[in-house]
Order: sequence, then structure tokens, then C-alpha cells
Amino acid sequence: MTQTPANRRRFPRYRTDLPLSVRNHQEPELSGRCLVIAEGGIGGILPEAIPVGRVVQLRLALPTHPTLLEVLAVVRYQLDLHHGLEFVSLTEGEQLSVRQFCNELADEQSTRGAGE
Repeated sequence: MTQTPANRRRFPRYRTDLPLSVRNHQEPELSGRCLVIAEGGIGGILPEAIPVGRVVQLRLALPTHPTLLEVLAVVRYQLDLHHGLEFVSLTEGEQLSVRQFCNELADEQSTRGAGE
């Protein structure tokens, strides 16, 4: 597909599979899976739908971050149990960890693609 200004994404997305937990206001924590990550946010599956526009707290273990990543995110899309969440509170260190992880995934995926 040709990238046009209308369909170009701000950050490339990378496939992954990481445990994810989300706290939605005063509701119990939801455990799900992060299936896609980008420098600007994640895509994943949760056991319950969270409405678009809701701000939630994400907890995610990234191999490139020394501690559990705990950040605020806003739900940008929700289709059934699939959610797109945009990071809204990354520190510089957290941003660097996410970028490093995305770069590692890009290298892995390009190497895997070349060998297939």
C-alpha cells in the first residue's frame, strides 16, 4: 500500500506479545496482552471493552526498561476487545526504553523477513 499523508502513521508498529495490565479508574485491574507496540503507544487485547477517550494506567514489562513500565494512556480506538492506547505520560527514560525496544523488534523482524 502506498503511504499517503492521509494514511501515514506517526510511528511504525511492531508485533510483539507481552503481558499487559490496565487500570480503568476505580475498576479492578484488567490483564491482557500487548500485541503491537510503537513509540507512541500500544495495541492489545483486554478482557473487557474500555471506551474511547478514557485515560487508563498501563503496566507493561519491557525488556529494555529496568523496572515495570507504569504510564498513563488514552484509549484511541476500541473494537470488541481490541484496544489502541496512546501513551500520554512517558518520561525521557521511558521514551528511550520504548524506542530501544521498537528498534530491537524492527531488527528482529527485518532479519526474520529476509530469511524467509
